[in-house]
Amino acid sequence: MATETDTPVTILDHIDKITVPGNVFHEPANEYWALICLRDGMEFLYRQALRCDQAVKQQVNPDGKVRFQGGGNLPEFSPVPKTLLTCAFHWYAISACQYVQTVGAIAYQLDPTRPLPQEYAKRIIPEVTAFRDKVAAHFAWSTKNKRDNDAERLASILPPLTFSNDSFYVGGFTIAVRRGGKASNSDAIEPWSLCKVHEALRERFWPDQQTDDDSNGDPNAA
Repeated sequence: MATETDTPVTILDHIDKITVPGNVFHEPANEYWALICLRDGMEFLYRQALRCDQAVKQQVNPDGKVRFQGGGNLPEFSPVPKTLLTCAFHWYAISACQYVQTVGAIAYQLDPTRPLPQEYAKRIIPEVTAFRDKVAAHFAWSTKNKRDNDAERLASILPPLTFSNDSFYVGGFTIAVRRGGKASNSDAIEPWSLCKVHEALRERFWPDQQTDDDSNGDPNAA
């Protein structure tokens, strides 16, 4: 796009108005090439997850009139490759955090009054960031990091998928553990839907990428 002075700029974040000079995606290099790789990978994972959402929705709520919630090995989940979908959430969380933090780093380099990259990511995708830190990048159960509690360690290795609001989620279970007289819970691992997060990120970062197969069926949906 061009501004009123015909100076070309690229919008990286359409909500927070993060722009950089020039058409950086025309011949992308370095961080801009990385953003394109991550965006395409996230879009691929979104489309796989969307097929899973649609397959179960057709089973449990074909007319869109039912509020269905479930988890585990329900027969309605039989069309879904749950192991691969679980991995898709892990891969998506890592890629999404990389993408958002990279945009945040570019913005901070241009304007040091903006949030630091990790703070920017935690504001944009807090649930995904927590899942990435405690589950996707490494199981909290395996690292014994002092920042994780016993409940979070157990939650990190439990089957995470639930289905709610016509979409698969991770983080839908809250685990409570009492060990050695000390109680803990996994509230920090909050629920999030890959499809719904991706559609929100599309609105922020790539509004021209909207398609007619979003999770709510609206071609203009975010």
